[in-house]
Amino acid sequence: MNPQEALAAARAEAARRVAAGGYAEPAGALEIEPLDQVTRAMLLEWALIEPDLTKMRSTRRAGAPITWLKRLMLRGLQQYHNEVTYQQTRFNIHLLRKLLEIEERLERLEHGAPPTDE
Repeated sequence: MNPQEALAAARAEAARRVAAGGYAEPAGALEIEPLDQVTRAMLLEWALIEPDLTKMRSTRRAGAPITWLKRLMLRGLQQYHNEVTYQQTRFNIHLLRKLLEIEERLERLEHGAPPTDE
């Protein structure tokens, strides 16, 4: 059998299995389990970006020199990375603060409290 015939046979077999329901996804396979409740503390923790520099390593067989080079590059770019991280963290915290303000305002409105000037 040549490669074109093998490809055609594989496609025909796959089509047969799809028609028979052989590749059907199990129910709920692509669903993400929701948390019971996301707390403000969890949101604040997620908003802060704190990279773990100890995870900077190479998984190759002779990875020690590669890891050393990566850490050297990281040290050379540390100021840039810190600035980018700080900007993103600052944005996350401001966005979270605004979200919490809107949430508090919604709670006040739902409970019939008069809106306050903000």
